[in-house]
Order: sequence, then C-alpha cells, then structure tokens
Amino acid sequence: MLKQLGFGDLARLHSMNRSNHDMKSELARLTQEMSSGRKSSIAEAVGGDFAPITSIEMTLARNAAFQTASTEAASFASVMQHAYQTISAFGSDSASNLLNASQAAQPELIGTAAADAAAKLQPILSALNTEIGGRSVFAGQDVSGPAVADAATLMAGLSAATAGATDVTTLMAAVDTWFDPGGGFETTVYLGSATPLAPVDIGQEVSADLGFTALDPELRATLKGIALAGLIADGALAGDTDARADLLQRAGEILTEGESGLTQLQARLGTVEELIGEADAARAAETSALKMTRAELVEVDPYETASRLQQVQMQLETIYAMTARMQSLSLVNYL
Repeated sequence: MLKQLGFGDLARLHSMNRSNHDMKSELARLTQEMSSGRKSSIAEAVGGDFAPITSIEMTLARNAAFQTASTEAASFASVMQHAYQTISAFGSDSASNLLNASQAAQPELIGTAAADAAAKLQPILSALNTEIGGRSVFAGQDVSGPAVADAATLMAGLSAATAGATDVTTLMAAVDTWFDPGGGFETTVYLGSATPLAPVDIGQEVSADLGFTALDPELRATLKGIALAGLIADGALAGDTDARADLLQRAGEILTEGESGLTQLQARLGTVEELIGEADAARAAETSALKMTRAELVEVDPYETASRLQQVQMQLETIYAMTARMQSLSLVNYL
C-alpha cells in the first residue's frame, strides 16, 4: 500500500508565505475600509453599473447648491420681514398720534405731533437701507448700494415741490404727484434698480420671489404720511390752524392706509418664507433617503468590518506563529 506523499518543509513554507501575503492584503483592505467607511472597490460594489451611484451623487450635489441658495433667500426674507415690522411700528404709532392731535386743533399739539412723526422718517429710511452680507435688500438688482437717500434729501425735494402751495388741496396734489410713479421720490430718493431681484431657485422647479423694493406703493404710503407730517413740522401753511389740522389728519389717514399695505407686504413675504421652509423640509428628506441608498451601495458595515478585521488579525498571528515554528525546525530537534 502506497503512502500518501505530503508537502515538504520548503513547500509548506512557500504556502505559508502565500497565505501571509493574502492575509496582509486583506488586512490592508479592511483597515482602509474601516477608516474611510467606504468599500475599497466601488466597481465591485455596484456590479460595474455606475449609473445609480452617479445619479445619487449628482442629485446630492444639486441639493447642496439649492440649500445654499435657500439659506441665502431665507436670510434675505428674514431681514426684510424685520424691516417691515420696524416701519410698521413707526407708522402705527405716528398715525394714532397725528389723528388725535388733529382733533384737538391746537397749534402747539399740531406742531409737536408733526415733529414727533417727522423724527421717524430717518429710521424708516434706514430700515429700507438694510443690507445683509454687503448686499442691499430693498434696492432691486442694484444690491451694491443703498436703496434710498437720507431724510434731508427727501424733505428737500418734497419741500421744493410743494413750495408754491397755498392751501390744503394744492399741497396735497403736489405731495401725491411727488410720490406717484415717475415723481420726485423715484428720481431723487430711490437709489436702487427699477428691476427687482429675480426669483431664487431653491428646489427642483421651486423658486422664492424676493422682488420687494423700496419702490413698492405700500411702502410709499407710509413714507408719504411721515413726510407730510415733516412738511407740517417745517411750517407748511403756517398761521392757518384749521388747514394744518386738516393736513395732520390726512397724514394720519395715509399712515393708516399704509399700515394696511405693510400688512399685505408682510403676508406676501410670509408666504415666501413658508415656501422656503417647505422646500427645505422636502430637500432634507430627499437628501436623507439618497444618503441611505448610497450607504447601502458603497459604504461598509462598521461592525461587520471590525469583526472581520479582528478575524484576519488572528489568522495572521497564527500564520506568523506557524511560520516561526517551521523555520526553527532542525535535524537535532527532530532527533
């Protein structure tokens, strides 16, 4: 009966060396996957079909760009909303004071109420010159500069336009003309672009319209009421208490109408803010789902990888021990 021939020592040593090399390669691969969290061979992971992973990466990159635009749009909208709230508060306070003073028809009260309202003109204009990140928010497409001039410029232009008025009717006609489209407000006070900001893409076929400017008629009504109070404070129709009381009442009524317009602006802007929030939520959900799908395709299971890494380390240590033992064999030890 023939004996089965086994491997010689040298053959065994070569076999152990090959196993050692294979285990080292496996150890390096597992270590790299453990540190990066991704499979070392994406081609093998996707079966050679890169279309799904490419589509996922493109969508994630697009969503990241939308997120950047959406964050900027949300910041713009928030700053605009705060400016509207500031202007609305000034207008509301002034309206009630002017209307109350007009009913009293006392020269001192008329002058005091008018001066108090006129003092709010510059803060209102400053609110319209609000900027974020160096970009003016109410200047239309001309974001590099202020939206409106200062109170002194506005009052100088309006005073010149009403200089010849001798009664309430004539003065009010001049004020209306100056604040109407194409009038002095547009040509001397508004410094921005007549073209509003273009809608901002914040999602797939979703855009945020932030085309609000200091030219909006709802804002002009508030400015008109405050500026009219400024004319009274500067002495318009001086000596005619009844006429000045009439002007004061008209200023209060204009501000009351302006308050309604500002409420509409705030509501429109609130709708845009809600749209931005909804787009963000939808984008976040899509991004989360895509990342989970990508993880299933190219990312490794950290627990499984760690377990396999530990097994390979133990196998490699065993190979080292066996190799060292084989290399220490000698005839003397054998005998």
